[in-house]
Amino acid sequence: MAVLLVVGATGQLGRAIVWRLCAAGVLVRALVRPASNVTVLRDSGAELVVGDLRNAESLRRACQGCDAVVTTASSLHTSTGFDPEWTDRNGNLNLIEAARQENVGHVVFTSTIGADALDAPRVFRNKRLIEERLAASGLRHTILRPAGFMENLLPLILWARRTGIAVIPRPGTTKTSYIAIRDIAEMARLVVVSPPRPASAIKFGGPEDLSILDCVTMLQEALGRRLHVWRVPLTPLRWIGRMARPFNQAPDALLGIVEFVEQKGLRADKSFLSAYPITLTSFRSFSREQLELERLKQSR
Repeated sequence: MAVLLVVGATGQLGRAIVWRLCAAGVLVRALVRPASNVTVLRDSGAELVVGDLRNAESLRRACQGCDAVVTTASSLHTSTGFDPEWTDRNGNLNLIEAARQENVGHVVFTSTIGADALDAPRVFRNKRLIEERLAASGLRHTILRPAGFMENLLPLILWARRTGIAVIPRPGTTKTSYIAIRDIAEMARLVVVSPPRPASAIKFGGPEDLSILDCVTMLQEALGRRLHVWRVPLTPLRWIGRMARPFNQAPDALLGIVEFVEQKGLRADKSFLSAYPITLTSFRSFSREQLELERLKQSR
């Protein structure tokens, strides 16, 4: 039976892919760092292998005997710190080379809509570089370009529930096709089970194009009360992020993404559904689900 390696397996998206593939009966090998919180993969059925994107030899060992590799690796939200050069760029380049040397049959890379924009933020530009190197590698590959994650709106949802205040970037009117991580995981499963021919980049998103203000309106409906909306100008925040860059690069990188998304939007049409007919999660149901989970957590 085919063996599939998931890199970035303990991250939000990576673990969702591991669980989805294991539930579908796929033999999954999950790459974890020595310091990774592997409890999120407990009982998933995946084989855990220790390795690091900075260690090329460990990647070769992890790739041995694998028919496919899915990488979601990013340092933006890791406990080891934001390191876009070593993890996001060099680490994924190491992985491509390891997959090539071990004759892996298919590589799936999770990028993002907007990675090919000329004014893309730093994190997105690194993803575009990996797309280009993967295309030049000779490996059979698929690039997944999802829109913005619904899970990135969790702080907005939970803060609004606790305080009655919705803090959003100004002006908050640009549309994005927000998609739930579970739906991205299902897309990954589908392209692993039936790889597209030829190699392709698939743009996809959630069922609706929503602005942050649209999301606030739905959140008010779910909460059953009006929220005080604070629209925060991004220019002074970007200045603070740049000042902090010598000490911590992550805030500036995150704010760069927020600014880009608010200026451009990350939108996808629904043409992908003809080839990948998945049931997409709406923001309305997602927000209600998260509010209920928070209520149950606090009632314990």
